[in-house]
Amino acid sequence: MKPRLEAGNNPEYWKKKILRNMERDDEVNKALMFMGWTVIRFWGKDILKNCGECIRVIEECIFELNVQGDRMFYGTDDE
Repeated sequence: MKPRLEAGNNPEYWKKKILRNMERDDEVNKALMFMGWTVIRFWGKDILKNCGECIRVIEECIFELNVQGDRMFYGTDDE
C-alpha cells in the first residue's frame, strides 16, 4: 500500500478495507461480464481531471464491441 496509508491512522483497518473493496470490485466485474456486460471503471477524480480521456476509452470500447458484433453477424473470426 501507499506510504501515506502506512503513516496514517489505523493503517491495518484501511489496508483490510481497501483490499476487500478491490476483491468486491473483482467479484462484481466477473458477475457483470458473465451476464454479458462490459465493465469500465474510472475514479471520480479522473473523470473530473481527464474527462476527454475517459470519453475516448468509452468510445474505443463501443467501437470494439461493434466490430466484434459485426464479426459475429457476418461469421468472420479474424482480429
